[in-house]
Amino acid sequence: MNKDEYSEQISPVTIDAGPSSWQILQQDADGVASVTLSGRWWTIGRRKKPEVRVRIVREDDGTPIGTAHDWQRARTAIDRSLGGDRAGRFGTWRIKMGHIPRGGPYRIQTKVGSVEDAIEWRRSGDVVNLLGVGDLWLIAGQSNAEGYGRDPAYDPPEMGVHQCLPGGWELAMHEHSHSPWPAFGKILRRDRGYPMGLIPTAVGGSAVSEWDPGQDGALFKNMKDRLAAAGGRIKGCLWYQGESDTGAGDYPHYKARFRRFVRGLRRATRRPDLPVITVQLNRVLGPRDDAAGWEAMREIQRRLAHEIDGVYIVPVFEAGLCDGIHLSSLGNLLVAQRTAAVALGAVYGRDVAYKHPECRSARRVSGATIELHFDHIVTRLDYECDVGNGFAFAVRDREGEVPVLRYRMIGGNRMRIELARALHGRATVTGAPGCCPPHIVPRDISGYRGMLGFTMDVS
Repeated sequence: MNKDEYSEQISPVTIDAGPSSWQILQQDADGVASVTLSGRWWTIGRRKKPEVRVRIVREDDGTPIGTAHDWQRARTAIDRSLGGDRAGRFGTWRIKMGHIPRGGPYRIQTKVGSVEDAIEWRRSGDVVNLLGVGDLWLIAGQSNAEGYGRDPAYDPPEMGVHQCLPGGWELAMHEHSHSPWPAFGKILRRDRGYPMGLIPTAVGGSAVSEWDPGQDGALFKNMKDRLAAAGGRIKGCLWYQGESDTGAGDYPHYKARFRRFVRGLRRATRRPDLPVITVQLNRVLGPRDDAAGWEAMREIQRRLAHEIDGVYIVPVFEAGLCDGIHLSSLGNLLVAQRTAAVALGAVYGRDVAYKHPECRSARRVSGATIELHFDHIVTRLDYECDVGNGFAFAVRDREGEVPVLRYRMIGGNRMRIELARALHGRATVTGAPGCCPPHIVPRDISGYRGMLGFTMDVS
């Protein structure tokens, strides 16, 4: 360390490396975390055996979190390259403190003095405030993962839910528009009882290829850098993306690209089973020529949740928009509720219903009648709609779309659709068809969990 660096030092103890204020540390399997801190120190006069001490206290009352965290001695070194009146007055320090229990907020305090000085009279140095230990969730995808809600919605910031931005850690809050994820963090924090950290990396308009490490995706590289800055370890990933991949030249490659994204993320976090919670495409307004791509993407997303262990999916067809494609603030709150339910049920093991009604099979009952069989129904499948006004299904065969006459619900988990004519050749049924499917879809009356969009052959 040169003289200029010492001359710029104001605090008697600087923390040059280590956690920052507002940071959430990822807990390990035992519910604890560790930190390594290092920096510089200086004293007014030459001291006999100078030393730096560090402690971690509770932010609310200032009591140490444990005896092993109360004014522990750091490895303290004197800079012997300095002479004259600077000799013995400057140096460096380093300490690792482990077994920090999940919870918070905590405060890290530093002091420097001589071994003969009472601790209360030693000079105080840098402080880290509002530190927490809990779980970190990475956010990736495009604009609906960023959050573009513009309508008013009550969703205030809350202590214990923080976010890591490129400029550092802060309280998780909305900036220019509304995002789903502070509400997601609040739901988890209230249920689990400890802090949640968010790492937003989504970029509006991005295609999955930009997140594909197999294609040297720039956004995947940026995401890895952001992960490293946040500590490198996370609890899971929240993914909302696909609107930019509905073109005929894009969606056939989506499955392979998303698989590489998941593999790359799991390698980067050293978590081969890292949970990834995805949101199925909602809708887009206005004239479009890619309706087939939107239907295909929803089916690809649904299948990926079956084909990759630890990948989950939620639909949000009930969510409204604030423009032609972006979810409203109220819609974002629905995303938060549904993704949080998956996190609680699938990741944390809570006994909550988080799977959405999903069509398991479609079969011909007669020449002009098909029957859909749904899984993941807790109570019964509920649907009320006039087939001529926003019906949530489209049936097609080799001659094109087949008009629907009527439908009826059977036995709580089945639906029969009567057609205006017999099916000819290969036929398919699509749930939530087109670019702009109806808001009202079949749902489990228990929890009002809406159906996943799908496209499948009619057997």
